[in-house]
Amino acid sequence: MVRVWLKALLAVIVVAAVSCPVMAERQKSIPLPRLKPTKLVQPAAAIPLPRLKPLSLQAEQPEQTAEPETPKVPAIALNFPKEGMFDGWSSNTVKSERQECAQRLKAMDIQFEPMAPFGKEGSCGAAAALKVTSISGVAITPPGEFTCDMAEALHGWLTSSVVPAAREQVKKRVVKISNASAYVCRRRNNSLTGKLSEHAKANALDIATLGFDDGSTVSIKGDWSGIKQLVGLSAQGEFLRRIRRDACIRFTTVLGPGSDPYHGDHFHIDVARRKNGYRICK
Repeated sequence: MVRVWLKALLAVIVVAAVSCPVMAERQKSIPLPRLKPTKLVQPAAAIPLPRLKPLSLQAEQPEQTAEPETPKVPAIALNFPKEGMFDGWSSNTVKSERQECAQRLKAMDIQFEPMAPFGKEGSCGAAAALKVTSISGVAITPPGEFTCDMAEALHGWLTSSVVPAAREQVKKRVVKISNASAYVCRRRNNSLTGKLSEHAKANALDIATLGFDDGSTVSIKGDWSGIKQLVGLSAQGEFLRRIRRDACIRFTTVLGPGSDPYHGDHFHIDVARRKNGYRICK
């Protein structure tokens, strides 16, 4: 019995010993499935990150300042009403006077600002007055309110008479004319009754002194008369007489020392409109 069992065990061992190499060889010959390559993971450092905004942009933005206001157009340049009145004046009168004045003065060296209509027709005021600051380099101090007629007459007088007379008579350049009075709503000679003064219509100017480029001045009150003037040795006096005489060509009224008690210390010049072109020069 024991011998039978031993034979059987030996047979099993022999079979196992023979089959193992065969199985191993068979396993070598059987191809194994190829593994799929794993995806390459890009290193974290190589992944581009979103760019940060500069600190100046990340900071809180300041409040936006408001746009500067467009300079206001003077009232005189605004659209005119189609009908009715414009500050006491007919809209047609204001518009036509403004257009005519622009054409007349465009070639003249006059620095001014257009004024809105003021007052009313037939009384004090003007439909299209100008605030004149300088004419051909001669300052009006303080600036005067004049109609277009008056501004045009002043330009002609200054350029054709005052400036050349100063150069020839006193060897100086006129740079300033004092405005003793321009527009004032009053009657003639400040009377309580009577006709309106041309000052009330922005048609007149009173001149007390004139200034030169060296800082000196000539005054109607102080240089019109005197011993030097009597003997013909006053250049300032001769200058004043010349420009007063020439003013009668440009203006319809010229008054000064000797004409009446009201004009002993200044020249009064205006462009009053009278019948038949009548002028007063005294």
